Amino acid sequence: MRASRVVVRAAGSCVLALALLVGGLGVAAAADEPSSRTGTVTSSAPYLMPMEPYAGYQPQTTCRQTPKPGVLMLADWLVARGGGYGAIARPCAGSSRSEHKEARAFDWVLDATDPVEGALADAMIEEVLAPDDLGEPHALARRMGIMYIIWNDRMYASYDGFAPKPYLSSGCRTKRKCSPTLRHRDHVHVSLTRKGAKGRTSWYYAQASSQP
Repeated sequence: MRASRVVVRAAGSCVLALALLVGGLGVAAAADEPSSRTGTVTSSAPYLMPMEPYAGYQPQTTCRQTPKPGVLMLADWLVARGGGYGAIARPCAGSSRSEHKEARAFDWVLDATDPVEGALADAMIEEVLAPDDLGEPHALARRMGIMYIIWNDRMYASYDGFAPKPYLSSGCRTKRKCSPTLRHRDHVHVSLTRKGAKGRTSWYYAQASSQP
């Protein structure tokens, strides 16, 4: 009888030790998975409106030269960090499609070969694609109505879950023969949805409500 109790206790101890080991590994694995690439988290506090869903692709269908209020607000927010004020509207000539022709895209002028300016662009992309404190992924990008970002040979599109993907302009056969502008190495291109461009998503309403 005594021997059987020893066996049972030993078996129980082994099970308990195994459970603690597995649980500890699970906690360690969870701790090793940051909420974003550098652990950035944005605040949900300023927003009364619900989070916007991921936007689908909304191609240019008309041509308008007047910048929309949302684009102007986002452009000011970006340039306040540094860099330069690039194009919003683009002439209607030509057959190529571009959200610039609907004045709902902005080119934030930065140089990818400059370490400081490159860091500015990377920090912005990290921030807008970070989750918020409620766990909503890509929180600012969705609230801003960002449809896609192109920077330094990479594209981050809402309709692809903002996963970074290699980008090569249709005007280039190879990266080596492609200009810095077409490779988006001298500016960050940000295209907005129509609601975002009009300033009718939650981020723009929050900015407006914070003004005196």
